[in-house]
Amino acid sequence: MGPFHLPAIPDDISVIAFGDVHGCYDKLEILLEKIEERLAALPERRHIVVSVGDLVDRGPDSARVVERLTAGLPGCELVVLKGNHEAMMLEFIRGGEDAEAWLHNGGLRTLASYGIDLERTLAEGPTLHGLRRAFLDAIPEHHLAFLAKMPLSYACGDYFFVHAGVRPGRPPDRQNEEDLLWIRNEFLDWDGDFGKRIVHGHTPVDIATFKPNRINLDTGACFGGPLTAVLLEGTEATIF
Repeated sequence: MGPFHLPAIPDDISVIAFGDVHGCYDKLEILLEKIEERLAALPERRHIVVSVGDLVDRGPDSARVVERLTAGLPGCELVVLKGNHEAMMLEFIRGGEDAEAWLHNGGLRTLASYGIDLERTLAEGPTLHGLRRAFLDAIPEHHLAFLAKMPLSYACGDYFFVHAGVRPGRPPDRQNEEDLLWIRNEFLDWDGDFGKRIVHGHTPVDIATFKPNRINLDTGACFGGPLTAVLLEGTEATIF
């Protein structure tokens, strides 16, 4: 048997990935300022910054979080993945069958962050129709375009970045959208090889989980925990 292969990022690349923001703008801004300092100090490297999704809902400033990330991050490649909360928000905007589910999972706080007077809007007519109309009037077009173009996954070296996880037994590049956005126990309980080391969020933990086959970065920022990021360089994976 050959030597154990440590997951690695190509030598000339630095990747910083961060977990679920959920409207916690202040925590995001502190992290981005720290990232910008590192970019300025190491201009010779190729820097990639990855959000594993769930920018919105539950926290107080979802609109500001989206606006901040639509502006990009000078000096790096910014990859913002779709989370299940962005998927629910887009379903609400489209008026899909499960549109109301978003409102019961933090969506009302997102509506409020876009300046919607919930009490007045709810008093004016049917809940879904009135809220959807108010939201479409309030959300900027560039936010809609940004959210609609979010990729479901990103790969770099021996790492695969996604919101929730992957289904065991399928290569990372052959996963379905439902699993990438929503999977939990089947993924979390699996100790085998996924083909790449998975970096994900979605399931809150007290501190970031580092396992040979995956890294969980959701440390419950909207529940009072930190917004956690990991720095990946070569075979090293460390909290940033």
